[in-house]
Amino acid sequence: MAQQDPLMQSQLRRYFYQKAAATALPISGTFELTPRCNMNCRMCYIRMSESELKQRGRERTANEWIELGKACVDRGMLFLLLTGGEPFLRADFREIYTELKKLGLMISINTNATLIDEATVRWLSEDAPAKVSVTLYGGSNDTYRRLCGHPSGFGAATRAVDMLKEAGILVHINSSYTRYNAEDMESIVTFARSRGLQVSAATYMFPPVRSSRDGVCDEAARFTAEEAGIARARFEILTADSELLKKRLHSLHHGCAESAPSEDECERTADEKMGCMAGRASFWVTWDGRMTPCGMMNQPVAYPFETGFEAAWQSIIGQTGKLTLPSACSNCSMRKACTVCGALCAAETGSTSTKPDYLCRQTKSYLNEMENAYQQICGG
Repeated sequence: MAQQDPLMQSQLRRYFYQKAAATALPISGTFELTPRCNMNCRMCYIRMSESELKQRGRERTANEWIELGKACVDRGMLFLLLTGGEPFLRADFREIYTELKKLGLMISINTNATLIDEATVRWLSEDAPAKVSVTLYGGSNDTYRRLCGHPSGFGAATRAVDMLKEAGILVHINSSYTRYNAEDMESIVTFARSRGLQVSAATYMFPPVRSSRDGVCDEAARFTAEEAGIARARFEILTADSELLKKRLHSLHHGCAESAPSEDECERTADEKMGCMAGRASFWVTWDGRMTPCGMMNQPVAYPFETGFEAAWQSIIGQTGKLTLPSACSNCSMRKACTVCGALCAAETGSTSTKPDYLCRQTKSYLNEMENAYQQICGG
């Protein structure tokens, strides 16, 4: 089976998003199937044990997710991300995936891949997802033990990546960097490159705004703003083609480059509303049935399993339409290089319209690091 062209997918996706946003069509959704995970990452904001889950509520059934998927498709959804927690922990994941795939959706899966075995790969290859995004948390089992509490996680995840690729399933590597695994960046990039896979990075870790548990996240894992900016620059320099890097450094030096393209599920916009398509052409449904514009937000919220999808979506687009980014950001000299969005502002400050100091410092640090690279690589 031939690999699908990720660039073409990205271009088509962006085109569809722009068309959908013009008419508030919910073209893209995320179903967060479970908060459970077989790993216990220090920076995770959602992970729950079985006992914690029982205290908080219940996961929605396979039939509930399937029926919601039908309602979403009837309203125009084309792209669907299945995530968690770890979605492969659900005993009924195959049923959910199979029935949703029958609806004609382009389904992507976010996973740590440690539960994917030969039988799973054979099953997935029968009706392959559009993409499997595998998050690598380090370049060794030792890092997985230290960061994720999984002493054999690297071996399990990389075996799964190789099996998926061999089966012709499109794989994308995600990586999330903290103080516990920052030194693994090069080894993760090397792993991806050695297999011809694209790799993206998150160096900004959201505060645990969705967690109701004390101590759910290890705050020491989060970079300082300055460290996050340096890590962002380091990743871009490490992964860019040499000629493209020179062009980007030159553009940044002259203040005319926008944020580098990302392979995450966000579709960013240049306007001063949400700064992305969340609540305008995309939505997120949490494991316990709350619809929000983005998985990193608690508000605005609607309840599609109770009110029906259409009423929930109308509520979300109405409330999201009232949100704006900080006015100070619109004329900021760093705006083009900044990754500001409504979810990030709300997480850092409690309001989408309040300027987040952390992000300002991170962007300044990033630009300083890229300017240093410009002087070294482009010779001043």
